[in-house]
Amino acid sequence: MNITSAARARLYALTAVACAIWLVQTCVEANNAGELFSWSNVIFSICLIIVTGYCAANAVLGWNTKEASQADNTDEHTK
Repeated sequence: MNITSAARARLYALTAVACAIWLVQTCVEANNAGELFSWSNVIFSICLIIVTGYCAANAVLGWNTKEASQADNTDEHTK
């Protein structure tokens, strides 16, 4: 199964949004529990920040590739 770079970029964007929501939820719940700066929560939050940034960067790079624009152009011509 081949996946186009546009589809891959959409998946990266969706993953970045999901991880960002998860990060906010984790921080709000930890703050309400008074454990915002516990070691486990800090390390987990740093991991989520890294994953969110990585996925967001790959989504932007995927949207800017030549293959993505060519795939979009061929989709428009087939309609």
